[in-house]
Amino acid sequence: MEHLDARLGTIAAMTPRCRTVADIGCDHGLLIAALLESGRCDYGIAADINARPLEKARRLLAERGLLAQSECRLTNGLCGIAPVGVDTIVIAGMGGELISEILSRWDYTENPTITYLLQPMTRPVHLRRWLYEHRFTLQEERCCRAAGRLYTVLRAQYTGCATAATPQALYFGAVSPAADPLAEEYRALVLARLQRRITGLVEARPGPERDEQLAEATRLLLALRDR
Repeated sequence: MEHLDARLGTIAAMTPRCRTVADIGCDHGLLIAALLESGRCDYGIAADINARPLEKARRLLAERGLLAQSECRLTNGLCGIAPVGVDTIVIAGMGGELISEILSRWDYTENPTITYLLQPMTRPVHLRRWLYEHRFTLQEERCCRAAGRLYTVLRAQYTGCATAATPQALYFGAVSPAADPLAEEYRALVLARLQRRITGLVEARPGPERDEQLAEATRLLLALRDR
């Protein structure tokens, strides 16, 4: 996986051995190439909504002699992906809201045989909430640092089981302090962001809406600190 940065490397490390991986928003095709070369998957689908990055992915796969094991698809999200034969789906490098929208538009998410590797650049809480509400289970979540910023990668599956959307479940997800050396830093980052929000609300003009938001943010911070 020497061609991958820490973010893509974490996704690759969390990808189970499988038949076919579909990388939605594949950019340059680096992840698909690495997964094929490492033997993590037998076949790779590089998918993107834009033709230019897809052409770059095609050239990369050709340079590495991987065209026979892969294909490039011009598609909007998962709309061009049939569920037959695809057992791992990667959606990375997008906001949590967009990832949730892509999943919402696909008719086949309620399939327990598919593993999802999801990496939100922003709004991870929104994505976790969507997964819990749609009866997905977070099997694992790891932190990674890329370009000086801290992110998490979620491994999720549809199980049909409900997960209570507690503050800890929404804001810390399945990040494990015992297993992840970046977990405590991630926790501190989440708390610091919430504290900045509270400070901003304190300094804002008083009013019913401000007061309600301030009370809610304060309750949330206290709940997250009480683990």
